[in-house]
Amino acid sequence: MIDLTGKKFGRLTVQYPIKRRDKRGCVYWHCICECGRETDLSENDLRHGNYQSCGCLRKALQKELPKQLTMVDGTCIEMLESRKYRRDNKSGFRGVYQMKNQKYRVSIGFKGKRYYVGTYKDYDEAVRARLAAEETVFSGFLREYQSWKEKADDDPGWAQSHPLVYEVEKINGSLTVRTS
Repeated sequence: MIDLTGKKFGRLTVQYPIKRRDKRGCVYWHCICECGRETDLSENDLRHGNYQSCGCLRKALQKELPKQLTMVDGTCIEMLESRKYRRDNKSGFRGVYQMKNQKYRVSIGFKGKRYYVGTYKDYDEAVRARLAAEETVFSGFLREYQSWKEKADDDPGWAQSHPLVYEVEKINGSLTVRTS
């Protein structure tokens, strides 16, 4: 056992070892956070940087996060700009769901609403439909936002009288967009 007494790990100051051990037999240490709260953490968690505070740091960062993000009608610009093609559902592609009849249902969410794109027999066709919907909805929104923002940065008065409008509708079976 390495003596961690008095050492600082982020906002935590190690006080003394306690009797508790983790499943690998690693010692737990009693710590005091800069905010005044006390917590017990394993030596491994402290030394590997898994914890920097009692949890107050996360709360502080979560309070600051909205100030750092650009939200437009409930849509986070940074999330759209940095989106990755996640494969976190059973079908293997986000927004593509295999139904009991072995067909694939495609949908996309935007501004708190879910839009049904269509049903497809073929998985690859369903993925292409989802990607086309992303191009229409997400990429289209980003292009419209960037254009609006350039004008708004040049003339803040213009931005007040010309709010960004980007509405998605399904008309005659396809997604359409109405912009400002």
